[in-house]
Amino acid sequence: MVKVDGRTTRGQANKKQIVQALIELIREGHPAPTAEMVSARAGVGLRTVFRHFKDMETLYREMTSEVDAIVAPVLATPVVGNNLQEKLMHAIERRADMFEKLAPLQAASLVHLHESEYLRDRQAGTVELQRYLLKAFLPNEIVKDKALFEAFDLVLSIETWLRLRRDQKLSVKAAKKVLQRSVEQLLK
Repeated sequence: MVKVDGRTTRGQANKKQIVQALIELIREGHPAPTAEMVSARAGVGLRTVFRHFKDMETLYREMTSEVDAIVAPVLATPVVGNNLQEKLMHAIERRADMFEKLAPLQAASLVHLHESEYLRDRQAGTVELQRYLLKAFLPNEIVKDKALFEAFDLVLSIETWLRLRRDQKLSVKAAKKVLQRSVEQLLK
């Protein structure tokens, strides 16, 4: 019979609570919650936060598993459609749904980008992944037209989504419509 150390189990539970507290605070509109806010939300002492995470950046790194859990199903599902327009409309639906879930986490990440090499690398990787996925289904003539491809990449980026939703205060439905209209214009 294997003995389970209660301290280890409690420590793992505390670590999960701390990460979940950070994510909840971010989702509630606090893009840069303090360690004190996180510890209070998690119901643990400040020392417990820093026992599990040497600093806030380490805690933010742990949050990336939440991002990966949102992105993975989207990556596993191919873009579908009988023609380019249908594929683009499907891509807009997919990206918009994913971006809506990622928006608070992305906004928090952007707040800390200047102070974290890890987050800068992660952001660069995300941009490259979005571009790769776009190139995978766009026709070669669009990909080869540098300016046109860059326009598609910009329109279908999370940064555009954040602006539409947060800065322009559009509903999800209205923001999708703007993306669809933009893509239709680029296809002309």
